[in-house]
Amino acid sequence: MKVSIGIDGVDSQHGGCTTHALYRLFKRLVEKGYVRSLLDYPYLVRLNPAVPRKTRGNGAVAIGVELAVDRLDPLVEELSGLLVEYVAQVRGDLSKACAAVVPYGLTERLREVYTKALTDFVHLDYLGSIIKSLGDSVVLPLGMNWGCVGALAALGWSRSVCTYELLVYRDPSYVGSPRRAPDVGALAELDSSREYETFCSYDPESGRITATPGGPDPVLLGIRGLDPDKLVEALRVLAIPEPIEGWMVFKTNQASGEHMIPRASLELKPLRTGCLAGVVREVAVRPGGDVVLSVSDGLGELRAAVFKETGLTRYARLLVAGDVVRLCGSVKLWDDDRPTLHVELLEVVDLEERYLRRNPRCPKCGSRMESAGRGKGYRCPKCGFRAADLRPEVSRLPRGIDVGVYLPGCGSVKHLGIPMPLSGLDLGCREGSLRAVSDFYRIDVVGVV
Repeated sequence: MKVSIGIDGVDSQHGGCTTHALYRLFKRLVEKGYVRSLLDYPYLVRLNPAVPRKTRGNGAVAIGVELAVDRLDPLVEELSGLLVEYVAQVRGDLSKACAAVVPYGLTERLREVYTKALTDFVHLDYLGSIIKSLGDSVVLPLGMNWGCVGALAALGWSRSVCTYELLVYRDPSYVGSPRRAPDVGALAELDSSREYETFCSYDPESGRITATPGGPDPVLLGIRGLDPDKLVEALRVLAIPEPIEGWMVFKTNQASGEHMIPRASLELKPLRTGCLAGVVREVAVRPGGDVVLSVSDGLGELRAAVFKETGLTRYARLLVAGDVVRLCGSVKLWDDDRPTLHVELLEVVDLEERYLRRNPRCPKCGSRMESAGRGKGYRCPKCGFRAADLRPEVSRLPRGIDVGVYLPGCGSVKHLGIPMPLSGLDLGCREGSLRAVSDFYRIDVVGVV
């Protein structure tokens, strides 16, 4: 029997992590002999960052397995028990936690849920209608709630583009104490080496580590990369200064920009994500350095905010009315009740040409001439030379910005956003060997001892 399990909403402000809950579930299922084989890497699926109802990081998880048992009841019982236990441990809210179990082949029919949860707000009525249409194919051991949006969306992830992340979990006795992760030098060397194909382990602009989270969650370190097998090799060369509980490799939509779908200005409503292509009408630099643009696509105008923290304001402030741009991000409602696109990607499509017009120089002495009056040509204020047939000097002004795509650095990019190191790279999913999904790969869960 092949099934997929989606989970969301099991963490809390006090701690926990949805990926960690899946790690523990996988461990328990393997140890109790329920798993015959793993069908793909576990999924870590980030969803719409603009929605108000979300967990920390707005990430849901899913996993596909072939069961060694012919009944679903034992799996559902283990799943329910572990999540109830986990939510209690992290002082979470069980009414927001969701687990969904579906036949493995059903995930294609949940693609619509993923797309909507990635780019829009999902109402529970909409989700209920989807679940009703699938009938008994969907099992919700903890019932229907807001967490089911993420759980079902993770099951419907398209996997058209992806990256990978290896998450290292702290020994439970260390959670809450300061993290002791690899130093910035080791992580910088890891990213600079072509051998491992990792990215954003540290931020070269600020010099700080970006692979370690803050807060009380159980993640010690997250190494992001393009090749799952090379991530495991990278972990082996890193010195981990504190004991760990274990680790797991996730296939993920992080750093893919998959939420950046084309939309017209009229479609970019609050709580939606997308990209607007249009002409810049106005550029305003606010105190503090943030840049606010007004962009028209011919159907309407939309306000777009480029925040200093993204590092994109250095380019946005060079834009002028008439420039053609494509702006991607998520839309939020500001205090003045106007929707505003929070920019995560800035593409300059075409630049308005700017020219400087100056009076000609005097042919006799070289001084800059001045107008002699309407229709009377020019006269030199220094030597008195006059000429009616001279023309003004016109030169094209440098803009200081080129046509192209501008992305935030590793220190400011959001989970779904494309960071600068991945600009222009092919993010097609690499399959990997599946032999090192987690520290339990030594158990015969993928046909390899």
